[in-house]
Amino acid sequence: MKRFYDFFIQKAQDYYAANPKIGRGDFFTSPELDEAFGKSIAYFLKEYLDTFDKPKILELGAGNGIMAKDILDVLDIPYIIYETSQRLTNIQKQILKCKNVIWIDDLSMLEPFEGIVLSNEFFDALGIAPIKDKKELYIEPPKEIWQEPHEDTKMLIDILNLDNAYYELPIDSFYIYQRISKLLKKGYILSIDYGYKTSPYKNTIRGYKNSKIVQNIYSDEIFDITYMVDFSMLEKIGEYFGFKNVFLKKQREFLMEIPYFMKTIEEVCQEEDAYSIERCSRLKNLILSMGESFYVLLQENL
Repeated sequence: MKRFYDFFIQKAQDYYAANPKIGRGDFFTSPELDEAFGKSIAYFLKEYLDTFDKPKILELGAGNGIMAKDILDVLDIPYIIYETSQRLTNIQKQILKCKNVIWIDDLSMLEPFEGIVLSNEFFDALGIAPIKDKKELYIEPPKEIWQEPHEDTKMLIDILNLDNAYYELPIDSFYIYQRISKLLKKGYILSIDYGYKTSPYKNTIRGYKNSKIVQNIYSDEIFDITYMVDFSMLEKIGEYFGFKNVFLKKQREFLMEIPYFMKTIEEVCQEEDAYSIERCSRLKNLILSMGESFYVLLQENL
């Protein structure tokens, strides 16, 4: 018998070690849809970065590096990528070989800095512990057993003051925030992911393979395992470590408030050639279907 938390982490590691086709296979991300996404983030961040003397950007889990490239096409700034997958690091280095980027695989390698901690679809892949009635989920596949929580789980239940409802407790997210709180002397955390504004109190854990839902997540198949991020949890965790919540918005609202994005979509969607029509559709996806299911959370430490 083992914790579902450990099972989830192993499944995620197996999937990324198996060379997933990011952006073309089981899932695609917003930066894959259009360069306007990353560039819009760059223009949004510039306003904040200009308030620091020597700012840096730390991106958590940069995927294939597309968003970092688009950001660095706009901003001339030291850029750090935290990436634990050597395969993804190699891909990123090819895409970003002419950019001012350094890579780390452990946050302890960094000195404290000022600037921005950025992530897109990072927290949904971190280890979680499902809890119900303050009991934690353990498994003997396919059997599920609810029992007294692990020490880490119990600590977070107390810190977050959780009741007896069902939660997907973001244990690894808590420890990421803990490390960031020691690194970010002054600055902001910008987190983008699909999820809920408040706890859904229901199971959101899913497996995806070939863009289809995996019916049995306890099978030996290799597939993408993920869950919907509970942003109310990230807000509470941030507050625990001294971060102030600036805003939590749907991606649609966030992008539509950025002049560069609105100018781009207006110009592209006025054209009638095949490429522009296709690109217009992709840009609209960023504010329609993805714009509805993705949230953007900005937290500050000043």
